[in-house]
Amino acid sequence: MSNISHVNNLYDEMLVIRDQLLNRIEILEDEVEYLTQENMFYSKHLYQLEQDIDTIVAKLSQVKSNESQKGSKEIIEEGKETP
Repeated sequence: MSNISHVNNLYDEMLVIRDQLLNRIEILEDEVEYLTQENMFYSKHLYQLEQDIDTIVAKLSQVKSNESQKGSKEIIEEGKETP
């Protein structure tokens, strides 16, 4: 009888460990899902930030180009006025 009792105790221990492991797996799955959603959230914001920076750089380049063209026109006009 002692052997049967020992086997039953061992089996019960295994069931407890199995339940603990399944519980931990569920917790980890929830954490992975949360982190995945958080990553998507931050990825969207990072993408939007990159787009905003690209837009600002393009506008600054346009302004710089326009100022450069104005400067060139002024130099040409000054050259025409000087005999």
